[in-house]
Amino acid sequence: MTSYSDDSHVEIQIEDAPDKNKNKKILEIVCSPNLNHVAALHEDNHISLWSIVNQENFLANVKTIHIDNIRTTEKIFAISDNKQLSISLDRINPYNFIIFDFESDKEVSLTFPDWQKEIDFLYFIENGNIIMVNTKYYRAYVFSSKGKDNITWVCKSMIELQYFKKIYITSKGNLMIFIDTIHEIAMWDIEDLTVKTRILLEWNHILKHIEISDDEELLSVCTENKKLKETNLYVFSTETGINLSSHTIKGAIDRIHLIASQKGERLLFINFSEKRYNLVDPYYLNNPIDASKLFEHKQIQEACIIQSDTIIYTIDGKVLIEKLVRDNWVEYLRKELKDTNSITTPSKMTIDIITKIIKDSSYYTYKDEYEGKFLKWSLELSNESVKLIAIPLNSSIKKQLEILPSFKLDGKNFILHCEILENDDFITITRIGIIIWTYSKNSKNSDIKIHYYWNDWNNHLEDFVLEQKKFEDYLYGFKDWTPGRILPVSSYETIYNNLDVKFGEKELFKEFLKNSVEEEFYLTCYGKHLMKTLIELKNDKWIRHLGQSCINKCIQDNTHLISKISLLSIVFENFDKLSENHPQFIASTLSKIGFVVPSTIVNPKSTSSHLSSYGRYYQLYNTSFLDILTSSLWNHWINFQKRFQFNFQKFQISNLCDRDNNTTILAIPIPNFVSYPKKYNFWKELLLPSPNPFTYTNNVEVINEEFYRYLNGEALLKFKWNTFGRKYYLAIWAIYTVFLLSFIIAASCYNNISQTNLFILLKITICFGIWHLIFELRQFIFEPLNYMSSSWNILDLVAIISTTATSIYWIKNGSAPTWAITFSSLFLEIRFIIFLRPNRYFGVYLALIMKTVDKVISFLIIFGLFALALAHSLHLMLGSESEKSQNLNTDMYTRFGSAIVVSYYMMLTGDKNPLSSFILNENENIMIMLLMIIISFFMLIYLMNLFIGILSYLIGISDSHLAYLALKGEVFLIFILFEGFFKTLIYCLCYIDY
Repeated sequence: MTSYSDDSHVEIQIEDAPDKNKNKKILEIVCSPNLNHVAALHEDNHISLWSIVNQENFLANVKTIHIDNIRTTEKIFAISDNKQLSISLDRINPYNFIIFDFESDKEVSLTFPDWQKEIDFLYFIENGNIIMVNTKYYRAYVFSSKGKDNITWVCKSMIELQYFKKIYITSKGNLMIFIDTIHEIAMWDIEDLTVKTRILLEWNHILKHIEISDDEELLSVCTENKKLKETNLYVFSTETGINLSSHTIKGAIDRIHLIASQKGERLLFINFSEKRYNLVDPYYLNNPIDASKLFEHKQIQEACIIQSDTIIYTIDGKVLIEKLVRDNWVEYLRKELKDTNSITTPSKMTIDIITKIIKDSSYYTYKDEYEGKFLKWSLELSNESVKLIAIPLNSSIKKQLEILPSFKLDGKNFILHCEILENDDFITITRIGIIIWTYSKNSKNSDIKIHYYWNDWNNHLEDFVLEQKKFEDYLYGFKDWTPGRILPVSSYETIYNNLDVKFGEKELFKEFLKNSVEEEFYLTCYGKHLMKTLIELKNDKWIRHLGQSCINKCIQDNTHLISKISLLSIVFENFDKLSENHPQFIASTLSKIGFVVPSTIVNPKSTSSHLSSYGRYYQLYNTSFLDILTSSLWNHWINFQKRFQFNFQKFQISNLCDRDNNTTILAIPIPNFVSYPKKYNFWKELLLPSPNPFTYTNNVEVINEEFYRYLNGEALLKFKWNTFGRKYYLAIWAIYTVFLLSFIIAASCYNNISQTNLFILLKITICFGIWHLIFELRQFIFEPLNYMSSSWNILDLVAIISTTATSIYWIKNGSAPTWAITFSSLFLEIRFIIFLRPNRYFGVYLALIMKTVDKVISFLIIFGLFALALAHSLHLMLGSESEKSQNLNTDMYTRFGSAIVVSYYMMLTGDKNPLSSFILNENENIMIMLLMIIISFFMLIYLMNLFIGILSYLIGISDSHLAYLALKGEVFLIFILFEGFFKTLIYCLCYIDY
């Protein structure tokens, strides 16, 4: 026996004869990311290394070491593919763990940039790096090997995690962070620090286990409801964050594993105490079957490892490895385990068959019968009929379906090719497209139905002619398709255009579209594609049906399921097009999700404001020097924070009791509504900003009012305003104030200041004017029609352009016209007043003013035209008399412009003095009297009172609070560039008695 020790008195003894420990009990085993090695921890602090490469059943013990001071609780224990072992130690210096290299028999050298000494999680990942996590400071470290000897490692990056309740690290190096305050699991890419997906869990459940598939595309979650003594299983897509399926069982679950992703995927869940092993399709999670036979003749313990479809376990101090998923996996499922549930994920064999069929142009003759693992398919053909028959093996059940469309009379030539797939589905190449048929055994009425249909003809199938042509030319969905978990989306446009086609007595395409809308598998996997297709086809009926189906899936026993809320992204990710073409549907959807409460807990003594944000939303970022500096003061800060919070709450209870409110937590069930593209390009966003659905709420009035009518819109607006809106708005307002003051001072004091100072003020005005003009230009580029339709946007544009142009003219010529300076100042000051709109004290009234102005602008134009007509009449009638007289009261009519001014003055004030000189001189002038009657009755009495009545009506029907919220929402269009962030769901505190 040899030994190795370092300066920290850690003695590592290397066993010369590793087999001497073969009968010692193994407490724990771990395997390397790529399943090359296994490390086993024995009861006497011996650690043995076992090689998996080229080994079957019993593994070979390569080397054994002994370490005395191994920490027994919450220990780190991991092994890399390069034979590096990590284990926790009962020490502090230099750190609380050791990494030992079995190849060189040396300890690995590490240096932490922040003088870290304690690590709580350590993982080796597939690329050879090490990821470590400290839970005290919520910090992660990524180490990589510096040299070929793998002895010296350097810190590649330090990452601030900010907060988490639980953390998991995948073999590919992704972080799975669970935040218990908002019951969310976020999956982060540790390389570029971007969030890949966010998973929502029910608030009354406790997270127990997380398992991710080998390709990290599916995430299985196990939670527990202690109140109901239930265990809940969920499967989520890591690409979309949508809950694909869920299932509730009685009893506990100790382990969950996703297996056989390439052969016929199943979710395995285990209860060791009851020796219960069950398999289920992860896309359905119903009808679990007993899988005890998989573990026969295996002494399975909790220390076993199931990874990459293999199982590693121990017997009498030895480590064994076996294939858990056999080569003939589907046959084993069907015949040995009696599993007749669907196999949703296509196996490699299934993908190869479908690909070959699509690319092949010569189809061979079909057979009469096709026998699978548990089903037998057959066809009965005649000129007038093609019947598809499905018969479960060892059963008397027989189901048949007419599959010849009514417009195809030659039934014998309808089928070109057919074949049974490994999962017992049946694929047929027909004259109208490629169809995969499935036997829905699990439904109430077992029957044959369409599972997939591909033919991107996108027109009536009566006109479709297939003349010895590859179907590949009509299958656009397969051109960019990469074989994966699910097959490409069906050709929904062709299906929609042929809904009325009958197959015997049935409308199979209509049934398939209905299933795609209502069944959870199609909805979760293809719902977004289907919604986009229906939007392009502009079918309001099916859009409503699809939207209602999403809402129905989110509600169970009159309670909203937070884990299903992501389904609503099918609707809200298309908010812009739906709000434009189907505003009533969006308004109806918003009304149905107006109040979603994730938890029934009520806080009777809350001092938080109404609709204040609940929970914290964390972003990962690289550690800065300031973070390192402040971490040394972290303990003092935490203690101070706890004392301050306790004393503050005590003060609130004793002094603010009269302000306490009953509050509950409100969820805003509009997933990804405020999310922006994950790939951010500054220059692209500067010129062509990318919108999110929130920016479209102001486009359609019915959407605008409905969005803010419920607490969702107000809470979301308040969240955005408090998070970043007010900071940017105040910054823009401050810059505008400088812009305003520089011009106002120049305009008011130009006689009292030097020309040099005057030009400095004007140059400042020009610079800030161009800056504000860029913001206006971005808003115009973003939505030109909506921008120009707002009179207030026109006012902003006029104020900025007139002021900037006047300043440029002033500098160039040394002076500027008084009227230009006057009007520029007027527009600038009006725009400054409008900046008060986010403040509720002023905003309510400004909203009423701005809303009514946009509605009566057409009336004002008509009113102005009448005034123009009156002015022209006065000019024609009195102009000649004015030329004869030099009276100041009469020569105002000689010029048409002055006549217009006089006319507006008379209409607004009712003052007839401008006409008095004519009446005194021409008492018998009947025409002037007639003109006076027209002015008095029609213009002054009728039109002015009508205008007042219209204003009163508009103000009366307007909800000042909704108008204020909508006006405040428009503020965010100003700084659309800066507001990008990624949130799935937002929570807030809501007053119950509000």
